[in-house]
Amino acid sequence: MSERTRHSPVEWIRLLGLTMSGGLLAGAAISVLAYYVARYGPSGDSWSFRGNGALAVYALIPAVLAAGWTALVLNARSDRRWLGFGLAAGLIGALLAAIDAALLPTFGPRGDMVAGPFLLFGLLGWMVLAPVLALVRRGGTDRPSASVARYLGGGAVWFAATIIGLFAAGAIAPAGS
Repeated sequence: MSERTRHSPVEWIRLLGLTMSGGLLAGAAISVLAYYVARYGPSGDSWSFRGNGALAVYALIPAVLAAGWTALVLNARSDRRWLGFGLAAGLIGALLAAIDAALLPTFGPRGDMVAGPFLLFGLLGWMVLAPVLALVRRGGTDRPSASVARYLGGGAVWFAATIIGLFAAGAIAPAGS
């Protein structure tokens, strides 16, 4: 492995800090969005995103995890476009979550019951598939630029920071309050 593709300890600490702060912010953003949707969200004749309907916002969690894990895989492979592809993976997940949320107001409870589970399983599948696709994507180096254990740890930090951000913001302003 060339010196150019190897991550120094300082670069790794910087990436870990970015991973931790990004996860905390992403989790907190989901919690804040759920708060506003629970209080002021749209509603119709037979449906509402207010109150418990704000649970639909939490479908963004797999999208955020797909984004972070994809970015980490591509960074490990020294792909220069790691952040852009990570954000794109998150955007695809967010699109799946938005389509799922749109089922109820568009097609009613019956349409949501029929198509919703498929979209949610698709979203969970995307959370796993996106980083796997990043692993086999052409570009970057063939080998990780740092130890696999470091990046597995980074993935765990991304998950934990997202959940901590979610719960911390939720404790300050619960979605149902």
